Amino acid sequence: MAIVKFVASGCPMNNIFGYVSREEATERKLIDCIMCTPETALEEFRFVKAKFGKEDGRQYYHIVQSFSPDDKLSPETAHEIGMKFAEYFKGFQAVVATHINTGHIHNHIILNSVNYENGYKFHQTRDEMLWAKRYSNELCKQHGLSVTEEKCEYGKTPLWKKRLKAFINLALESSTDKATFIENMRRHGYDVKWEGGHKYVTFTTPEGYKCRDNKLFDDRYLRCNMEIYFAMGGCMSPAAREYIDFDMPEHEPRANMTIGNDLVFVMANIFRGSDKKKTKEEIEQEELAKNAEAAMGLFIAAVLLAAEKYREDYTKNPEKYGLKRYGQYNGPQMKM
Repeated sequence: MAIVKFVASGCPMNNIFGYVSREEATERKLIDCIMCTPETALEEFRFVKAKFGKEDGRQYYHIVQSFSPDDKLSPETAHEIGMKFAEYFKGFQAVVATHINTGHIHNHIILNSVNYENGYKFHQTRDEMLWAKRYSNELCKQHGLSVTEEKCEYGKTPLWKKRLKAFINLALESSTDKATFIENMRRHGYDVKWEGGHKYVTFTTPEGYKCRDNKLFDDRYLRCNMEIYFAMGGCMSPAAREYIDFDMPEHEPRANMTIGNDLVFVMANIFRGSDKKKTKEEIEQEELAKNAEAAMGLFIAAVLLAAEKYREDYTKNPEKYGLKRYGQYNGPQMKM
């Protein structure tokens, strides 16, 4: 996986080449250029600007292409990918330096702001920037690396993400706990990174796309809610159907992540029981949770505890919930 960022650098052009080429960050064999040389890049950039009379304004563009520590990648391969990516920007001189001094390998690409073929200044629309990032993903796929998900807004869901959501749903319907859920997903080629200390669950598709839970536009797939789901017993719970069939409210058209969390309030009401009215304190707590992130975290923790108590209750008293015998499940199964 490579994350591509166009950096708004305030470093003067006569300093940027020294910064990306410094010995403590890289090696000489990991520094290359397109239509210039590392030692004279500054003069060659300036020559092109002077040739076309465009020495004012922005002098260069700084692009950082960062690779995932999870990918098995040599500095030489990362550098090769960086050079191919720099070639995407036709007609622009570039210096490519691969840095190996941090926990993840990354490329620094310095582009001249003036095209040496026609004198045009570099400019990218939002769509053109997305096309460049898509090309970086293609290069990663060619080298067997994972890829980042293409930026997606609500209502514009690519096919791979639709398939991912379908398999998550099926895995939830046939899993009683987190371990079984991950096993079911992996059986179908989907990796799941669900670790303590991490805010999100990250899914990796068989094609290599990575996607966080909050990029799926569905409350059911958020980490906090799946933890509640498995705390209540997963597919064995009497409330499993209410969770799976939750009708996700529509997002704003340009939303780029899951917004709100209505499902947790639905589950809280189920655990409370239909015969028990909300107290004034509970109502106030819910209202606060809807409007404050910190309060929401406390509310989710309370619902998680309620889910565990709910599980204990229907396990001891299956008849109360219309269960013939706890431990018997005849729902859908994940099949190869």
